[in-house]
Amino acid sequence: MMSWLMPFAILPKTYTFFFFDSFAQIAIAVFGLYILSKLYVQPQLLSTVLPKTTTLRLWGVFVVVQLCLMAYQSVKMGNSQQTYGLLHSLVSFIQMILVIWVAYTVQKMAIQSYDDAKKFAKSVIWTLVGYSVIVLLPQIFFLLGIGRLGRVTNLIAKLFERHWLDRDFYNNGSYVTTLFRLNGLEPEASFLALLLGLAFAPLLLMIIQEPIKSFKNHRKLYMLSWVMVVFMALVLLYAKTTTGFLIIFILALLYWLMAPKNQKIWLFGLGIAALVCVGLAYETIPAVTELLNRWLFEKGGTDNRLGGTLGLIGAWVHHPLFGVGYGYEGPYIVQNLPEWSKNNYEYLEVYKNQSYPILNDVFGWLARYGLVFMATGAWLLFGLIKRAMVVLKSLGQLSNNEHIVFYRIVIKAFFVTLVSILLVAAVTPANVTSWPILLMLFFYWRVIHLAEDEVNGR
Repeated sequence: MMSWLMPFAILPKTYTFFFFDSFAQIAIAVFGLYILSKLYVQPQLLSTVLPKTTTLRLWGVFVVVQLCLMAYQSVKMGNSQQTYGLLHSLVSFIQMILVIWVAYTVQKMAIQSYDDAKKFAKSVIWTLVGYSVIVLLPQIFFLLGIGRLGRVTNLIAKLFERHWLDRDFYNNGSYVTTLFRLNGLEPEASFLALLLGLAFAPLLLMIIQEPIKSFKNHRKLYMLSWVMVVFMALVLLYAKTTTGFLIIFILALLYWLMAPKNQKIWLFGLGIAALVCVGLAYETIPAVTELLNRWLFEKGGTDNRLGGTLGLIGAWVHHPLFGVGYGYEGPYIVQNLPEWSKNNYEYLEVYKNQSYPILNDVFGWLARYGLVFMATGAWLLFGLIKRAMVVLKSLGQLSNNEHIVFYRIVIKAFFVTLVSILLVAAVTPANVTSWPILLMLFFYWRVIHLAEDEVNGR
């Protein structure tokens, strides 16, 4: 089953706009059937996948508080077009919880040993290769002028591409044939950057960085990882999205920080050389000049992102402890929006007439859930980080056999992923409840436990 988890996870098309995004995708049905069939064959597994009592109590308090906030806000605001509505908020919130539990349960059931973890890691790499060949390359060739591939991209989009409701991004059948920007199967280019940069890139970067001579076919794996990293970097540039530039910078910086001391000097020199080359290209190649000006140096259309962030901060400041409740942040965002952020087409035609979206995840989480639950989540996460650091230190004192190197790669990728998510979420949505990112996060969690057991001789 490990080989089939990620291929289903990267099919993001939503089949209804009423449900929570990840709950309306094909993965929920596939993973749900897997869990039920596994429990039918091995009913004793149920006790192993249930969270600990303390965790259940924390989740219980969190859910009850959110439900109370939703009910209060529903009575206070009535039928506002800036809210999800009580039923929609309630259903979506419960589905979000279920999605997280399903991802957790699937990975705990599927990854029981080192071999299971290794199979899943292989499937992640081959899923990326398949996604690149079947989805991304036809889009790239279309953008390079092979017009006949427009039919292919539109057909694939019709079957699997996720769309935003009431947007004209897909008028010609797909995002890429309408806007001439790469998006894979995601609803827009920035979400492709999140998929590649947060779900796939950290693992490949750490494979490149670690000595993998103990692996079977290590040369092929090393070369494949390099090819895919370079390809992803080019895709992030060609997607023409500020999120892509941000992720490239974050990953490059983290790769350098986590590199051994003997690599840091030449990596620093390589980085300086790359910046010089980009600077020369910016001055001499019109296409590069236009790309960097439009999507980085002179990027327009940021009023909603900046204004929405200020609106979220205002919503959180006025409801600091428990937030405003899931799905009820919209009116508070609009209430705290600066006037200068309202004079643009997207706000007037879209955001003014529906629930204002969360365009900054960190302040969005604070506004929705409040400081109490965010601090509790941070405390639980810090516990896992601490365990991962202890295990990684212990692994560094052991011989470089296949198990040890694999565990080091995955745990380092966990740190890269986590820091990248937090930095991206501080600027823009990070899409952390998407299936690929959730599966990777719980994969890292399982590997930390497996490595801990192996280090302790269990």
